[in-house]
Amino acid sequence: MNIWRIALKELLTLRDVKMLVFMIATPVLLVLILGTIVANGFHGSVAVGEIRVLYTNHSQEPILADSWNRFVEQSGRSGIAFERVRASADGKLEVENNRYVGYVEISDTGIKYYGNSRSRVESDIAQSMITAFEDRYRLASAVAKEDPEQAGVLLSGGESTDHVSETSVNGARQPGATDYYAIAMITLIVLYGAMTAAQLIETERKRRTAVRLLASPVTKAEIFAGKVAGNLLQNAIYILVVVLICKYMFNVYWGEHLGLVFLVLLSEIVFALSLGLGFSYIFREKAAGSILMMIIQVGAFVGGSYFPVDALSGFMRTVADFSPLEWTNDALLQIIYADHAAAAVQAISLNIGFSVLLLVAALLIMKRREGL
Repeated sequence: MNIWRIALKELLTLRDVKMLVFMIATPVLLVLILGTIVANGFHGSVAVGEIRVLYTNHSQEPILADSWNRFVEQSGRSGIAFERVRASADGKLEVENNRYVGYVEISDTGIKYYGNSRSRVESDIAQSMITAFEDRYRLASAVAKEDPEQAGVLLSGGESTDHVSETSVNGARQPGATDYYAIAMITLIVLYGAMTAAQLIETERKRRTAVRLLASPVTKAEIFAGKVAGNLLQNAIYILVVVLICKYMFNVYWGEHLGLVFLVLLSEIVFALSLGLGFSYIFREKAAGSILMMIIQVGAFVGGSYFPVDALSGFMRTVADFSPLEWTNDALLQIIYADHAAAAVQAISLNIGFSVLLLVAALLIMKRREGL
């Protein structure tokens, strides 16, 4: 009950006009402005890079193996290289390291494709061709039950040797400028919530209400939990409102897994809250604010808040991988545009994992202090 009362007190700051403007109006205006200014940059011509795809073939069916080999040969003549995975290599890891645009696993139960989110255009082309091959093989398998000879014609692709002429290479839906910046600005404003979280306990000290809180029949743990719960609910409401405004006013596409999208955003809210609280205890007040601002600005620059970072490589790519905005934005883009729901697991795990470490550190330091 004490935790709920403290959380409710934090929720009452929803009436604060300045906070409403910052958390709701700011991201909405930025989405509108940036989405309009750079709209042409998301609809121009796209240069297609080298398309190299790894594959492993575990199928025991001779027909499937033979058909796949012909498909690989035809694709090679079209400029798309399929390479068999070496015995000592991990195909998924090679794709994650941006060495290949995709990885294919072939078995008797079907074909699985793992795309590279950093090379979306090339990955979509490869995925379209593999999907076309799989559809043709399934059709041939069904036809073989009635007419084996006709099935052979289907699998061989007739007399044509140009694979590109037989398949569609229309890529999956891609984000427009407004779609992209809706994601980028929402995740950025969530991370800025760390600045507010850093003031949760400090505000009580400045108002000299910390002593009265400690004198009341409430434990430090309840005060801490109430503050965290209230701030979490408050930010969740703000972000839900912004998501709905973007969806219905700007027609931003949020995919078929809106609940999962919000779950990823909720995990980032927890991370931002934990980051602010943790740093407010680990560092002095002014130092904590300066360090948080630096982390947010660097994270925004390399995390895709101002421009897409798919093409980053080398040192900048390494730095970007440590940005919470990069792994959150990347997960959201994969969920929304690649229908890759599993991408949420990594982002949520990273956000919650770091949150637990920071909250535990803050709680331990709080217990050692005489006051809050």
